[in-house]
Amino acid sequence: MLDSYLIREDVKKLIKEIRTSDRYFRKMSSLVVHDLYTSYEEALYIFYDALFKYKIIINDIYLFPEYLEQIEKLYRKLDNYDDIRFGINKLICRLLIVKLDIKNPETKDNRDTIIKYIYKKYIVDGYFIHGFSNTYIEKIEKDGFTPEIYENYYDRFNDVNKVFAKNNVVNMIPKKFSEKKVFFTDDIVLGCYYSMYSPLYFSKFLMNEEYYGKIRQRDSYLKDRYSLVISPLKRFMSNNLFNEKDRKVILDLVKDEWDLLHREDRRISLLLVKRSVISDNNTKIDEFLSDTNDIYEVVDRLLNPKYNNISYSDSISKNDIKILTLDLFYEKKDDDKDNSEDIDKLNEEVGTEFLNKYGSVSYLLLLGSLFITLGVIFTIFKVIGG
Repeated sequence: MLDSYLIREDVKKLIKEIRTSDRYFRKMSSLVVHDLYTSYEEALYIFYDALFKYKIIINDIYLFPEYLEQIEKLYRKLDNYDDIRFGINKLICRLLIVKLDIKNPETKDNRDTIIKYIYKKYIVDGYFIHGFSNTYIEKIEKDGFTPEIYENYYDRFNDVNKVFAKNNVVNMIPKKFSEKKVFFTDDIVLGCYYSMYSPLYFSKFLMNEEYYGKIRQRDSYLKDRYSLVISPLKRFMSNNLFNEKDRKVILDLVKDEWDLLHREDRRISLLLVKRSVISDNNTKIDEFLSDTNDIYEVVDRLLNPKYNNISYSDSISKNDIKILTLDLFYEKKDDDKDNSEDIDKLNEEVGTEFLNKYGSVSYLLLLGSLFITLGVIFTIFKVIGG
């Protein structure tokens, strides 16, 4: 869907800047994704959202260079992702005014024309989005999409929950595996995060700070660094004295699920389905037509996300599906090398924290051990000396 834009050299150049220059990706954010970690990658996902909106609403090759230039300025000048998203929506409105050759956008008739045009393109004929693991693309393209009907280890996850319960850990894996439903959103940015954390029950299980405590290297899941991701779980089981058999059952499943999700090189995968297929449209145009605020503010409100989690449980024909595949923010690295270095750093940090917390006790223990040793040596000399 976005291929004609993503292959452009000017787009590739900006994507590289967003990935590598902190003036583009170090911004303040208010985004929360199911209590999961979000960071610099949001900058790229917002740019994907900007391309998506342009394709759906404007889709004019002659206006695109101006659009791209203005987006680059937004990234350079603004320090807040919310402000950048507002700026992008304002740009969409401004270019639509040019596209429709509207001279005065604030007259009642022209305002209605702009709002109705965007409403038709983005809402009525627009899409809901489901982020998923790209390991399932081939099956979805072939058979369509049926919630929860794909290769999985649900029976084993249920068994693992029982193992945790036996060790007095309840609801460690937050999912009812008998439920056959998924969730859609109207936000490309959330869809990208849902794809990278998919399935959510698995990523939340491996990043569960309620049980593991504060997790260092919180971006390790997004960077596909398995050794770092698995480390808090291993430490938790060791601290809670899980026996070797239980540890093996849990770790074997985690490794198998990880390998399943990484069977292909990871990319962002978004399932796009017409809004009319998923649900009746609850966004009514009248509330926007009657809004007397500045037209740019009205358009911003119209384009802003409104649905984070739309539950859906029916099958979707492959003819009603578009799949959008996008590159990650983090480029692939030598995982083994990166992991070993990061784990050494992590262990060093954990050791330092332990020393800081228990250092005074440790010094007393060492001092006590020294006195005991001296006492034993004194006793030996006394015995030898008669």
